[in-house]
Amino acid sequence: MNRIIAIANQKGGVGKTTTTISLGVGLAKSGKRVCLIDLDPQGNTTQGLGYDPDSIDVTITTIMDMIIHKDYKISKEYGVLHHKEGVDLVPANIELSEMEMRLVSIYIGREKILSKYLEMMRPLYDYILIDCKPSLDIITINALTAADSVLIPVQAQYYSARGLEQLLNTITWVVTDGPNPGLKVDGILFTLANDRTCNFKQVSQIIREAYGQSIHIYKSYIPRSVKAEEAPTAGISIYEYDSTGSVAEAYDRFTTEFLQEEKQYE
Repeated sequence: MNRIIAIANQKGGVGKTTTTISLGVGLAKSGKRVCLIDLDPQGNTTQGLGYDPDSIDVTITTIMDMIIHKDYKISKEYGVLHHKEGVDLVPANIELSEMEMRLVSIYIGREKILSKYLEMMRPLYDYILIDCKPSLDIITINALTAADSVLIPVQAQYYSARGLEQLLNTITWVVTDGPNPGLKVDGILFTLANDRTCNFKQVSQIIREAYGQSIHIYKSYIPRSVKAEEAPTAGISIYEYDSTGSVAEAYDRFTTEFLQEEKQYE
């Protein structure tokens, strides 16, 4: 099984990067071959794994630019970084912001640039996880076009619930009128949760009632934690930074639940 999963939500600060890294490392700990694609000009996944985005010569922008210019002589190791926690990474930096303008100028096939690269990489990995930028622009459309499915981290707050509707509308367009009719939604993962507050309980219940019959909502949820916010500064996952903490345990449960749900694709 080789799966490409976009981790997306156009609202920032909902735990996309932490989920990308934590799920990726969790899958690697389970014996899976995993590659993370940083598709955010902020380079948060790149920084979160301990790399300096500004000092990296070859990034996802470099590779996409080669594909735009029909330079398909890209080795499968080109630009791939190997992290000590068992995941590979194709990094990103601020140069990715310029790619948006280049893609807009392409009339035909601009939404399929990333997929051309990832289809080459697919046989090397069990999972390719794409950390999407917090917007629904042509870069994110590239991710949704390349992906088999979408995982949606959602903070159980009112504005996150409103943003979820916009993302689902975009996914519907990609499937019905756009470039990827096979795209599916794996599920919604609640993040940054404080389950002792009425707000979390109320908003999570609203989302379950609104979408629970058509979209899987994971039983696992990720609590808010200062340790999780500190881990990216150390350049390691929460598993290494705070292995016995609540967030590491939550992501471990989520990874187990995620793999159980994956059996439908076998």
